[in-house]
Amino acid sequence: MITGDYAVIRTAEPDDTVALQRFYDPARLRSSLLDARRELIVPTYEELREALNQKDLVRGVFHAVEDKEGRVRGFCSLRGVNPEVSFAQLVMLLLDDADFDAPLAREILDFLLQQAFERVKLNKVIAHGFEDESAFRAFLRRNGFQSDGIQREVVFTLGRWRHLESFSLFRSATPYGG
Repeated sequence: MITGDYAVIRTAEPDDTVALQRFYDPARLRSSLLDARRELIVPTYEELREALNQKDLVRGVFHAVEDKEGRVRGFCSLRGVNPEVSFAQLVMLLLDDADFDAPLAREILDFLLQQAFERVKLNKVIAHGFEDESAFRAFLRRNGFQSDGIQREVVFTLGRWRHLESFSLFRSATPYGG
């Protein structure tokens, strides 16, 4: 468990299933909820609970983010951690888009970057964002991520094709680099 100035970041547990299920809102698309085939998944309560029971390095440890009052405000992870390929996908799910403009989001990012670049010794992290995820995409840009381009009409969901922007941040562009 990591206790910061704005958040408590801890390993997500099966008891977090109800909080996590709130993110699977079909009306609010989030790129972090796509599976490896880039399909939107909507797991059942039981499937989410089982997923929170699995903890392995390849999937990445899934963390719950609580505010100082103990309310779950989001989840974060490094997905697909594999030291042999030297990169992973950064996942940040926050309930409120305004949190991407708050110090809470920066604290989560610092935690994930420290995990990626210091602990696991990765070379880069990547992230993705749909056009509807403007707060998340702006947050990534403000924090040093570079756009690698927009994949046009790459995901079909909610009755239409969606664009997905890819971002990357190299270790050398951070305080962990060098």
